[in-house]
Amino acid sequence: MDRITQAANPDPECLNGLLFADDQALFSPDKDTLQEHINQLNRQCEAHGMRINIKKTEAITISRNETTTAFNIEGNALLNATEFKYLGSFFPKDGRIDREIEDGCQKANSISYQLAPLLKHESIPIATKAKLINSIFLTTLTYRCQTWPLTQGLKTS
Repeated sequence: MDRITQAANPDPECLNGLLFADDQALFSPDKDTLQEHINQLNRQCEAHGMRINIKKTEAITISRNETTTAFNIEGNALLNATEFKYLGSFFPKDGRIDREIEDGCQKANSISYQLAPLLKHESIPIATKAKLINSIFLTTLTYRCQTWPLTQGLKTS
């Protein structure tokens, strides 16, 4: 798949795609270049005896403006997604990071419920409980937080 992806790349000097196992994310600064990239990828797949599953393939236009761009493979329209998750990170249509932060907080909240029986257990020393909180809860809560932008909305909440 790596060779196919490289051969379909319209601009080898730019990072314009991410590949993980059989999942692939393509991106471009404009719709025409992205459509050409999709077409080249489709041609390369066909040249190697593979087909892109149109029912599983989605497109998303990430923009602060309300826009939806139609992409296709051989005339078959691709579904327009409102968000997608890639390697655990959310990419919403509006480009905002709020969902990513909410997801991180929800995971930490889930961990706190799972740890509750241990934290309430009387025979477990407080030092051990503190280590559990520091090693499990705090790492879950702060995972990826260094990439979150601090917006005015986050400052006030």
